[in-house]
Amino acid sequence: MLKLQPKTLFVGQNQIYLPYCHSTNDVASELGQKASFKSGTLVITDFQTAGRGQRGTTWESEQGKNLTMSLLLDTSFIALHQQFDLSVCTALAVRSAISVLGLNAVVKWPNDIYIANKKVAGILIENNLRENKLNYSVIGIGININQDQFENPRATSLKVEGLLVSREVLVEKICEQFEHYFQKLKAGESLKEQYHECLLGMNEWREFESDNKMFKGKITGVEESGELVIESEISKKKFNIKEISFCF
Repeated sequence: MLKLQPKTLFVGQNQIYLPYCHSTNDVASELGQKASFKSGTLVITDFQTAGRGQRGTTWESEQGKNLTMSLLLDTSFIALHQQFDLSVCTALAVRSAISVLGLNAVVKWPNDIYIANKKVAGILIENNLRENKLNYSVIGIGININQDQFENPRATSLKVEGLLVSREVLVEKICEQFEHYFQKLKAGESLKEQYHECLLGMNEWREFESDNKMFKGKITGVEESGELVIESEISKKKFNIKEISFCF
């Protein structure tokens, strides 16, 4: 059982701990279907039997060594065309929490968290819609904390990168940082500039792959829709998820 006491008004104040479950996102989604759900509810587990990643992938995590959690939030103030703002908010929060604890982390578009060109955290956001706005959102966050070995050579953990931290402290920092950025979002403040400042590859010439072709380009920004804007030597194009990949 985790003893969490985040310094927040609502994020993480209502906690549901499960020794194991199929997916914290699924558990949170079931709670969201109840009219009485508490915004900011935290669902956390030691192990997921069916954890999901972006684009239908699975989340590789050893039991008890990493962080798997979901936040359930009332996002009815977010218009449908602004839903990427929630992704920006979450990425900034997780990146900031890790940075506050002592490691230099960056955001790899759209919302993966990287340290030294390796992925340390993933985010999966699932939105429930009502008319032209969001109704509620479930934000799944997975962070590698103490795992030492990975099948994916592009994966790492906080421990591997030199940071020893308890799950309790990490979760508290994430909740605190998330509430900070979420409140800014709710107040109508733009988080775009801060997102660009910590975006991997921003204004740097790098190798990318699209349509099975390699090309050199630099990221010049991200659209409100979430499309990645890359400028090459001959053109400037916008890419959706699945249409572009980084070549490290």
